[in-house]
Amino acid sequence: MAFDYLRQTLFFFRQHLFALAAIQLPFLLIIALANYALLGNIGDAADPEVQMNAALASLTRILLLPLYLGGTIIYLQSVIDDAPVHPMTAVLSALSSWGRLLLTYILNLLAISLGLMLLVVPGVYFGVRFAVADYACVLERKSPVAAMRSSWDSTSDYFWVLLQGLALLMGLLFLANVLITQALFEQMILSTLAGALIDFAGVLVTIYGFRIYCVIREDKRDGVI
Repeated sequence: MAFDYLRQTLFFFRQHLFALAAIQLPFLLIIALANYALLGNIGDAADPEVQMNAALASLTRILLLPLYLGGTIIYLQSVIDDAPVHPMTAVLSALSSWGRLLLTYILNLLAISLGLMLLVVPGVYFGVRFAVADYACVLERKSPVAAMRSSWDSTSDYFWVLLQGLALLMGLLFLANVLITQALFEQMILSTLAGALIDFAGVLVTIYGFRIYCVIREDKRDGVI
């Protein structure tokens, strides 16, 4: 079943490539350039200035993520509703859920990080069970805690299909990132731009998660769960 959803994910990605790129790439390029400017000539990791630059780079990513992730989710739903919105409209619409999605992301990250410290497996489990919290936050306008609770309650029957698809996609993205980083190790600008493209390919994870979220909603409406 996971491979059927993966095929649907790839099909959707190909069909809506330019719209998805218009939503995400401007932000991902800003993040990539910020990383290059702040960390391009990284020195001693213990240097306070290096630590400050690393913190600023991370802050840039965290603050921009709700805009392009929220915009992507809104666009995905608009396609399902057979009324695709303009990429700019999707991003502007995401402003209303910026704070909620930011806090949802942070809470999710904290839960996964805590789980990873507990011998890894709990972190993977938490990541899968909270995989549809972002969609509930944006599309159902739920608070971060309510969105995470909703995700936890609704993903028990879909754990394995989520795990299989997300693990395969994330594994391939990780491998691609390692190979590109090694190939372009001494070419910082090319490596930075390639990293932005790898980050954009991560939209496949968002699409896959959204596909399962749609299945969950359909089953709820039909009274299956």
